[in-house]
Amino acid sequence: MRLSTAPTLIACCALALAGCGGHDAGSRVLVVGWDGATFDLLDPMVSEGELPHLAALMARGRSAALESTRIPISSAAWPTITTGVEPGEHGIYSFFQTEEESYDVRLVSAIDVAAPPIWRVLSGRGHRSHVWGVPMTYPPERIDGTMVAGMLSPFGAEYAHPPGLTNELRSKGFVPDVGVWRQNQVADFAQIERQLDIKERELLDLVGRGDWRLCMFVFKSLDVLCHRPNLDLRGPEIRRLLRRLDVILGRLVAAAGPDATVLLLSDHGFQTYRRSFNLHRWLVDAGWSVQREGGAPGASPVGPLADAKASQRAARLATLDLDASRAIADVAEGNYGAIRLNIAGREPTGPLPREERSAALSELEALLGQVEFPAGVPVVRAMYRGADLYPGPLQDARVPDLIVEFDPAWRVYTDLFGPPMSVGTQPFPDHALDGVLVVAGPTIEADEGRARAALTDVAPILYHLMGEPLPARLKGDPHPSIERRPREVRRLEAERDPGMRVLEGDFGNPDEAGEQEVTDRIQSIGYGG
Repeated sequence: MRLSTAPTLIACCALALAGCGGHDAGSRVLVVGWDGATFDLLDPMVSEGELPHLAALMARGRSAALESTRIPISSAAWPTITTGVEPGEHGIYSFFQTEEESYDVRLVSAIDVAAPPIWRVLSGRGHRSHVWGVPMTYPPERIDGTMVAGMLSPFGAEYAHPPGLTNELRSKGFVPDVGVWRQNQVADFAQIERQLDIKERELLDLVGRGDWRLCMFVFKSLDVLCHRPNLDLRGPEIRRLLRRLDVILGRLVAAAGPDATVLLLSDHGFQTYRRSFNLHRWLVDAGWSVQREGGAPGASPVGPLADAKASQRAARLATLDLDASRAIADVAEGNYGAIRLNIAGREPTGPLPREERSAALSELEALLGQVEFPAGVPVVRAMYRGADLYPGPLQDARVPDLIVEFDPAWRVYTDLFGPPMSVGTQPFPDHALDGVLVVAGPTIEADEGRARAALTDVAPILYHLMGEPLPARLKGDPHPSIERRPREVRRLEAERDPGMRVLEGDFGNPDEAGEQEVTDRIQSIGYGG
C-alpha cells in the first residue's frame, strides 16, 4: 500500500487550522471495548439471536480477529491500542514495573505510558474526546473532553476529569471498573447491573452531547468475571452479561447517530485451559533460577502487592540466590510466559555478563524446545526474543528477554508451589491471544468474511476514519480498503503536528496511598506480579 508523502508546510498549516482533517462522513467514531471478548464466545450467541445489536453491526460492517500483544494482558494491550505503538516504545508490558537498581516492582500508571494516546493528539489538534474506563488511564489526563479512568484507579482518588466529576460520580454510587468483583466470589449480578446502569446513563449523556470527535468506552466486567477458576465460559453468567452489554451497545450506537462509525473491540480473548506449566519451577529445576540455602518456599504470600515483600514476585525472588540465578520467571498470562535474564550491570546483582546474553537465550530456547508432553509432542509452540519482537528505546528496561508461546492447551503461570507441568487439572479460564474487532459505519464496505488485524492497527484505523492524518511514527495498517471509496492515507510528521506538541500530557495527581488498595485488588482478580 502506497502512503502519502509528508505534507508541505503550507498544507500543514491549513490542516492545523482545519483541525488536521475535515469532518468527512463518518468522521466521528464511537469505540466500545468489551475487555476479554472473543469470537468463540460471541459467534454462537450471535447465531442464536442473543446479541442482536452486535449482529446488526457485523451485518452492515466487517469483523476481524484482533491479535493481542505477546503476552496478551490488558496493561500492555490497551496502551498499544490507544498509542498505536508497541511495548518497546510505549514502555508498558505488565501491571508492575521494576524499580531502578532494584528487584522490587511498583504499580504502573498512565504517567508511565511513554507515547501519546490518541485523545491527547486529538486535543492538541483541537478536537474533543470522551474517554471512560480505558485501562492505564489513571491518573486522568486533562484532555479536551471527559476522562473517567478505569482499571488501576484507587476508589478514594480523583479518577475523573474535569474537576468535580469524580465526586459527582461517587455520589451516584459509581466505582471504577474492577471495583466490584473478586476472583473467588460468586457473581453478584444485582451489583453488576447497578454499576452497568450508572455507566450506561452517563455514557449515553456524553454521546448525546454531540460535541465529540472520539468516544472511547471500555467495559471491564467480562474480563473480571471470566477470570474466576472453574468457570464455564459459555455458561449462563457470561451469556447474561454479554446480553446486557449488547443492549448497552445498541443504545450507544443509536445515540451516536447514523453518521458515526462504530468500532467494537477487545484487547485479548479468553479460553479454558486444562494443562498448566509453572515457568518458575521449571527454571529452578533446570538450574537457571538457583534456590538459595534455606530458601524453600513457605506459606503463600498474602496482603497487598504494593508491599513488595508480600507480592508473589517478591516471594519467589526471596527463595532465590540472585547472585547465582541467571534467569528469572517474569509475567505470565494465558499460554504465554516471559523470562528475564539476570544481567550484570542491568540487574542489581546479576551474574550473567551482557555479552553472553545471546548465547544464554539460545541455550534456554534449546531446553524449552525439548520439553514434550506426551513424548514426541512439544509443549512450546514459538519463542520470541524481546529485543526483536518489541524494539524501541524502552525495550531493554521494560520488555522481557524471552517470550515463550506454549501450545494453546497449556496455561502458563509462575508460582512457588506445584510441579513444572500439571495435566488433567480442573478447567482454568485465562487469556487467549485473539480478541475481536468489528467496524461499521456510513463509509464502511460490508463484508461477511473474518479478517485478521493487530492491536497496532487500531489507532491508524481510528485516525483514518476520522479524516485525520496518521502520526508518522505509527507503523500499523489503517486498512483503507475497508471503505467503500478508499481514501489516500495521510501522515503528519511530529514536528508539524500540533497534537504532538503535548508531549508530557497534563495529569491529575496520583494517589500514592491508593496504590496499596489497587494492587491488592489486581491480585484478587487473578493478575500476578
